[in-house]
Order: sequence, then structure tokens, then C-alpha cells
Amino acid sequence: MNYATVQDMVDRYGEPEMIQLTDPDIVAVQAPKAERALADAQAFADGFVGRVYGLPLAGCNKPAPAPGNPGAVEHVAPPQLTRVVCDVARYYLYSDLAPEHEVYLRYKAAERELGQIAEGKVVLSCPWGGVPGTLVAGDAPGDAEVFFGFSPRSITDDSMRGYA
Repeated sequence: MNYATVQDMVDRYGEPEMIQLTDPDIVAVQAPKAERALADAQAFADGFVGRVYGLPLAGCNKPAPAPGNPGAVEHVAPPQLTRVVCDVARYYLYSDLAPEHEVYLRYKAAERELGQIAEGKVVLSCPWGGVPGTLVAGDAPGDAEVFFGFSPRSITDDSMRGYA
């Protein structure tokens, strides 16, 4: 499952910007260049998401009514992954950005959000139902991580009696 498409990027950032970023002749959106940036951005996201969820993700069940089948659903990526992958791919399409540029700031925010997903502080959600994927371990993101292991105290006042 792809987390985002070229059309998702056009919808988010506008066709003029996508043409400027993908076509040196400024004529039309060049899908192969945008798809390459999206594939790179998805691989970047998978590096974080894969720490918590088994890959590939199962996807959310988004309603997609069709003639004769009003209950049809399609499997789509969790919406926050679509946004994050679009922001990362957009950043990849730019060749040079100042640290205060909006595209760079959105990329850094996406990177932080992916880090929080990997740490189990943020979960992927499916607003239409279903689950984004199977957890790697535990019942919730972050459950499998053990930061500290403490055993019960074995030295007590009673066990120390007689020692001076």
C-alpha cells in the first residue's frame, strides 16, 4: 500500500508548485519524479513505523460507496501517514532550502512525529474504522519496550539481622 500519491501532493500543495518541482520545462507535473520522492519518503517513514507496526501496514477501511455496492470500502493509509509522507516527499523535491523555510519546517515536524510513532508516544489511527496494522509486540505501541528492569528488594531488615 502506498501511503500517498502524486494526486495527494497536488491536492495539498497545488498543481503550480508540483509542476515547478517536477518539470524543468514548467509544463506539467512529471509523475515519475514525484513518485520517486514519494517512494523515498515512504521508505523513510517505514523506518520509524516498522519499529511498532508490522510492515506492510494493513490499512484503514475507508468507505468507498460504488453503484450497486453502497457498503464498499477501500484500504488506505492512515491519514497522518499520508500527510507526513507528502511533507517529506515535498522536501525531497526541493534542492535548497533555508532552515526557516516552511517546507523545511514541515519536514522537521514530520520527522519528529515519525520519531514519536516509533517511540509509542503517538499512534496511527483509522478514523473510518479498522486498524492500521499489526503491532510488532505488546498490546499497544511502546508495550514491548523495556527501559528499566527492577526486581523486588532481596535485602530486608530481617535478612540482615545478625550482621554487624
